[in-house]
Amino acid sequence: MILYKKNIGTGYMLTYEMTIRVRYKETDAMGVVHHSNYATYYESARTEMLRSLGTSYRDIEHSGILMPVHEINMKFYKPAFYDDLLTVKLIVRRMPSVRMIFEHEIFNERGELVNTGTVVLTLLDVLTRKVCRPPKELTDLFAKYFEI
Repeated sequence: MILYKKNIGTGYMLTYEMTIRVRYKETDAMGVVHHSNYATYYESARTEMLRSLGTSYRDIEHSGILMPVHEINMKFYKPAFYDDLLTVKLIVRRMPSVRMIFEHEIFNERGELVNTGTVVLTLLDVLTRKVCRPPKELTDLFAKYFEI
């Protein structure tokens, strides 16, 4: 798992990479990863990225914030198969606000782009269920990746 800061010309972004081995249960009768599993791969990358920053979904929820999926988009380029080792690259281009936008790129072992997707999470206050800003603790974890 790799977490790093990258200069994109107009500022910085946070990038995270992890690998996932395709399990048999994630494939269809053709041996191809079923499309529904890509959302799970995205979630795994987000979860592990948060852990590598020093927090977790559980910590964020205990701080009074829920982060439901607001939107998810996917595009498929090549099939992935049982036992493939996939690299899931997660990109965050902006600091968290009332929404967090995560871009995902999934590559096979040959470095070929298999899938891309974007997930938008909305931050909600756990008590009111209304949109809210992230707590300072969360923005502090992301800040070092966006500072020039």
